[in-house]
Amino acid sequence: MIFKEGSIKTALWCMAIERNIKIGEEKEDVLQKKKKRNQRMSSGNGFLHNSCLFVYIFFTFNQLVSSFSFEQCNVTRSCWFHPPECSADNTAACQSGVEWQMLPEGLFLQLEAKVHDLDQTRPFYAALGFSFNQRMDDDTVFECVVPHTGDGKVQISFNDETFNQVLPQASSVLLTEGTTSYIDGVLTCSAKLLLDNRPLISNDTQFMVHDLETGSYHLLFARGSANKYTLEKDIHSTNDGQQFPWMSDEQVSFCRTNCSSPNLYHIGEMRQTYNVSRYWRYRIAVWHGILLMFAWWVLVSNAILISRYFKPLFPRNKLLGTAVWFQLHRDMMILSVVIQVICVLLIFYQAGWVWYQCSYMCTSDDFSKKMHAITGFTATVLALLQPVFGFLRPSPTSSIRPIFNWGHWFIGMFSWSVASATIFLSLPMGKTGLRRVYGHVPDWIAIGYMLFFVACNLILELITVTSSNDKVEGIQPHRFTVGPMGMALANLNTPIKDAPIEVPKRTKARITIVLVHLVVSLSVNIAFAVMLFRVLWSHSP
Repeated sequence: MIFKEGSIKTALWCMAIERNIKIGEEKEDVLQKKKKRNQRMSSGNGFLHNSCLFVYIFFTFNQLVSSFSFEQCNVTRSCWFHPPECSADNTAACQSGVEWQMLPEGLFLQLEAKVHDLDQTRPFYAALGFSFNQRMDDDTVFECVVPHTGDGKVQISFNDETFNQVLPQASSVLLTEGTTSYIDGVLTCSAKLLLDNRPLISNDTQFMVHDLETGSYHLLFARGSANKYTLEKDIHSTNDGQQFPWMSDEQVSFCRTNCSSPNLYHIGEMRQTYNVSRYWRYRIAVWHGILLMFAWWVLVSNAILISRYFKPLFPRNKLLGTAVWFQLHRDMMILSVVIQVICVLLIFYQAGWVWYQCSYMCTSDDFSKKMHAITGFTATVLALLQPVFGFLRPSPTSSIRPIFNWGHWFIGMFSWSVASATIFLSLPMGKTGLRRVYGHVPDWIAIGYMLFFVACNLILELITVTSSNDKVEGIQPHRFTVGPMGMALANLNTPIKDAPIEVPKRTKARITIVLVHLVVSLSVNIAFAVMLFRVLWSHSP
C-alpha cells in the first residue's frame, strides 16, 4: 500500500522526535545531578513518544480504510468497485476494485482486493475477465498472483468454461511495467497492456486474447488462493458471499482514437449470479440428482423387471381393471417421466437456459460435465418417446406385434443404459462434490448397482427359460389381449374366454428377486442422497 504525502510527512516527523528523544536520554546519563529536570524531560519525552505513536496509528488506520480512491474516477480513469455498497462515502464497505485508463500505447489496468477473508497461509490472486456474455467461457483474463513474501506475477490467461490456461508467451509481449504488492491485507497489482502487440502473439493462442478495441465486454472479477509453491490458482469460491466473483451488468469498450462511445466509466450495476442464487442452485442440483436416480434406478429398473418377468403371475387378478403387471409397469413409467421432465427443466432454469460445454480444452472432469448434459438429455427424450410408442402399439394378433415388442424393449433398455452412464458421469462434477469428498466410493457403488441389475435380469431370464420348457398337456402358450375389462391373459385360440392357466413355476423366486432388487435400488438411492446432502451442508448450510 502506498501512503499519501501527509502520512509520509507525519512518519518523518515522528522519526525526528524519536531521534531527539534518544539523544536526550543519552544526555541524561551524563547529567545525573539534574535529576528533577531530567524527570520532567522524561515525562515530556514519554508524552511526545505516545503522541507520535497515536498519530502514526491514526494515519495508518485512515490509510487502510481509505485505500480505495475515487478521486480520479470518471475524470482520468474508469472505475469498478465491489460490492455495490462501496462508494466514495462508504469506503469501509469496499472489498475489491478495478481501475483502468486508456493510454496512447495501450490500456493501463490496476486491481486491488482485500484478502483477509482468504486462507492466510497461501498466496492470493485477483483476476479481471473480459467476457461477451457474463459467463466464464472464452474469456481473456488479466490477473496477478501475489505471495506473502517475494515477487508476484502479472499475467494473461484464458478461460474455457471451467478451465483456465495461463498464456506465458502472450504475457511477455503484451504486458509491461507490471507491479504487485501485498501490504496490510490488501493485494494490489498493475500493468500496461500493449494493445498494438497482439499480432505478436503465437498463432496457436492468439484467438485466446480478445482484440479489446473491436467490441464491448462485460467485466468479471474474481479473487482466491493459489498454490504456495507453483502459484497456480485454485478455483474461486463457489458459494454465495463476498468471495464469489462479480460481473458487470454494463458492457464497456476500450477505445484510444475516434471513439463513438464513452471512454470513461464508473460502473455501479453488478451482480454475482443470475435469477437463481448459488444457495438455491446447489439445492436444485442436489435434488436433480437424487430424484433422477430415483426415477431411473428405482422406478424404471423395477418397471422393466415387472414388465418382462411378471406377465404370467397373478393371471386372474386385476388392479383397477387392468392386469397387475401392466398397471404397475405403466404407473411407474409415467411417474418416472414426470419426474424427469421436471428435473431437467429445473436444472436448465438454474443454469440460465444455457447449455454448458468446454469449447477448446477439456479435462476429464470438464468432459464429464459436457457429456452428462448430452447423455442426460438423450435419455429423457427416449423416455418421453416410450409412452408414445406404447400408445401406437399394434394389436396382439398383428404380424408386426413381435417387432414392436422387441423395439419397445430395446429402446427401454438403451435409455436405461444411457441414463446410468449419465449418473456415473455426474460423480466428478463440482456441484455434487462426491468424488472430491468421498473419492471413488460413489463410483464403486454405482458400478455395483448396475452389475446387480444386470445379474437380476440374467437370473430371472434363466428362471423363465427353464420354467417354460415344461408345459401342461392341453394348455397352450399364453398371451395378453385387450378387451373391455382391460388386459387379460387368454388362450391364443379363444381370445374372448380365459383359458385354463397353469400356475407358473418358481413364482416365489421371481417375486423374491424383484423385491430384493427393489430394496437394493432404494438403498443405493438413499446412500447417494445422504452423501449429496452431507456435501451440500458442509459448504452451503
